[in-house]
Amino acid sequence: MTHWRLQTSLFLTFITFTSTAVVKWLPNSSFNLAINYKDGKLPCSKQTVVFPETIIGSINLESAIQVSGFVLPKDGELVIDGEINFGALDSDTNCTFGSAFYTDKSTSVWNQADVWSSDKFNEATPDASKVPCYDDTVVFPADAKFTIRLPDSTQTVARLTVGQQSYTTLEFVNRVRIQSDESQQFTLNNYFQTGVEIKQKICNKVSGCPCQETPIKIDCSAKFCPIPPCVAPIKPDGFCCHICGGYLAFDVDESFDMVTFKDLIEKTIDTYGNTIVYHLGFVLTRKSSTVQLVVVDKGTYTGISAEAVNYVESAIGDNWVRREKLVGISGSPLYKRWMGLKIFVSMFFVVVAVMGAVYVYYYRMPNIRIPVLERAGAFSRINRRTDSVVSLTRRDSTASGTVRTAFRNPMYDSIRGRVLVEETAVEE
Repeated sequence: MTHWRLQTSLFLTFITFTSTAVVKWLPNSSFNLAINYKDGKLPCSKQTVVFPETIIGSINLESAIQVSGFVLPKDGELVIDGEINFGALDSDTNCTFGSAFYTDKSTSVWNQADVWSSDKFNEATPDASKVPCYDDTVVFPADAKFTIRLPDSTQTVARLTVGQQSYTTLEFVNRVRIQSDESQQFTLNNYFQTGVEIKQKICNKVSGCPCQETPIKIDCSAKFCPIPPCVAPIKPDGFCCHICGGYLAFDVDESFDMVTFKDLIEKTIDTYGNTIVYHLGFVLTRKSSTVQLVVVDKGTYTGISAEAVNYVESAIGDNWVRREKLVGISGSPLYKRWMGLKIFVSMFFVVVAVMGAVYVYYYRMPNIRIPVLERAGAFSRINRRTDSVVSLTRRDSTASGTVRTAFRNPMYDSIRGRVLVEETAVEE
């Protein structure tokens, strides 16, 4: 029975972590790459983006964009996968009016942020994990024009194609070394090697396998980082920018059961519906292998992702943890910042206004007489002070110089309308 369970666990791990994905090269297609602009800076809200007359391939507009306007190309393709807003922002103080010229450059590096695309990537995927893994198929489009500098650290992929042509490791090395003036250029790394190994690899560990045996440092120099919409944003390992959400990281050994842990995560994510996404992977160091879970909200940040990470952290306790757990959770959304103080201030002014109105109503408003209505018998006057008093002296007192003391009963008017009180003289 134990042997059967081990085989099943290994099989599930294989299914989970070796599902082949297609990772496509995006040469010069990102609108948010600073290297694609003439001055090496991203356009701001007061600038008009001027595209060249002809664009080879397509340009991806994949995140929220705020510019003054576009001068579109005569021949080319723009792929919109985000929100575009036009108009200058007063808050954009470091921006000057003018034009930003998109130059459609073609030189990038293998480990550069935002140059690969895949269906397996989502908002929670670290930039360091948005590169081809050992079980991925790498695709370089046939109609693309690019120059790519290959990685210094050896990267293993299951398959590599350029256009319709598939390559083995040796064939790819020969192509790189004898290439001429093709529109797709591969540049050798600093060690004058390709740095890419093409072979089929199987993960047979219950604890799972990292994306690459040799980790690669991501190049964040051209990464566009928007302002996180939360208090105390976080920066999990492998991210170029701070984000809103939560992450959990802890060291593991060979006894770690990745399938069981992922099942716990899936059940937790399902309880929140289709509102959050997650990424589960490894962070490799020289001393140990660290599992990292990153959870973020879909769309607008509400804090649900942070709540989900907190639940998972409590659920696993000390299970599988070799040393200690590292938990990072961002704060509330910016639009809720100081919400308690705002409510307090608002209620304070409401109370002051009500008390002021009551004071004016009873003590400061003059008597209002309407002769026409008095003659008609509708009512004689509108008086916010009652004229009825209760005497505190004997009614037959005639002492000279005596000052009558009285007080006004604010409930008397309402009582007077319902109860008729007859006064009788007290005989002595």
